[in-house]
Amino acid sequence: MTVLVTGARGNVGRAVLDALVTAGQDVRAASRDVTTLDVGVAKVSADLEDPSTLDAALEGVSSVFLYTRPQGIEGFVKAAEAAGVRHVVLLSSGATLEPRSAQSRVARLHRAVEEALIAAPFAETLLNPGSFATNTLGWRADIAEGVVRTPYPDSRVGAIHERDIGDVAAKILADGSHAGEALQLSGPEPISFREQAAILADVLGRPLRVEELTPEQAAGRMAALGWPPEVPPEILRAMERTTREASVVTDVVRDVTGHAPRTFRQWAEDHRADFS
Repeated sequence: MTVLVTGARGNVGRAVLDALVTAGQDVRAASRDVTTLDVGVAKVSADLEDPSTLDAALEGVSSVFLYTRPQGIEGFVKAAEAAGVRHVVLLSSGATLEPRSAQSRVARLHRAVEEALIAAPFAETLLNPGSFATNTLGWRADIAEGVVRTPYPDSRVGAIHERDIGDVAAKILADGSHAGEALQLSGPEPISFREQAAILADVLGRPLRVEELTPEQAAGRMAALGWPPEVPPEILRAMERTTREASVVTDVVRDVTGHAPRTFRQWAEDHRADFS
């Protein structure tokens, strides 16, 4: 049984890849550019927006770990069906399961891919994590100045370690379980951005002050990074809401893998070098 991992150069894709290798699975790593991908498994260049690259990537593959990418999903479904793929595990978004975010642009884009897979002839499992612990890597430039700049520092999110997403995906890809299900993933507890900053300060061994950005300042920073104009207001509304009511925390990681989800401190320790 060969498992194709798309987006293998990304944080989550690499975590899925590593977990599958540890489990002894036959794995093939796929990315648009695999020339710099340092993995001890077969590699293949594949662009989900270019169907002509998919046949070779999917040859002999029984299951796929897939990133949400609305462009090209129809071509992927056709190629996967032709290749005899039996199960696709999709990295989607918790926004599609959150009633107050269901009409957001983020949710709509993810939902389009979910619906295409649900309608496909093979089985699908949807992974719907909320906040990623890796989002704090966006603070690196500020942390170099001794500060964490964020709107709504008391927003409490269920920040999840990418290795927990990888472990969940690998388990499901290996045993074909949870077909037809949407699994809401989270870290072990709601944790505020202010608390995350304090943990990072402790792990890095240097003080970090928290500077609260106004929504306008935060939206400007997102726009400078190329975010579509309608997305920052959606994200900021969700952040404001979680200052009043914490994000959902679930037991899915434990239920699927048998181990507790990793804490944000574990994530910070794992990524200490990324902030040096």
